[in-house]
Amino acid sequence: MSITVTVIDGVSGHPADGVEVTVVGGLAGEQTRRMGGFTDPQGNFIYAPEGGSLVKGECYTVELDIDRYYASLGIVAGYKQVTILVRVVNTQEDYRMGMLITPFAHATWSVRLSRVDRR
Repeated sequence: MSITVTVIDGVSGHPADGVEVTVVGGLAGEQTRRMGGFTDPQGNFIYAPEGGSLVKGECYTVELDIDRYYASLGIVAGYKQVTILVRVVNTQEDYRMGMLITPFAHATWSVRLSRVDRR
């Protein structure tokens, strides 16, 4: 199972390539695992933990560095980063998060896809 983050740049209307994403996982508020990287040209970043499975009941913090992304485009952003806390309620599902970002606003949505849904 995995967490996929898709980022759309609301200024250009295109996928946001190169947004730094960090995912931190841990039980009971303890941050135990950390993984980071950048969105690809389609605006996607995929977090698949070692062992290949998310942990039921575990919370994952997803951090997007909005400031660095817009600074690379010569734009001063009002947000430094956007942080979202995701709770895993079913380990048989993949989690997809969408994020529409602009220098001064953002919107988020989430979808869970079970193995049955992907036939």
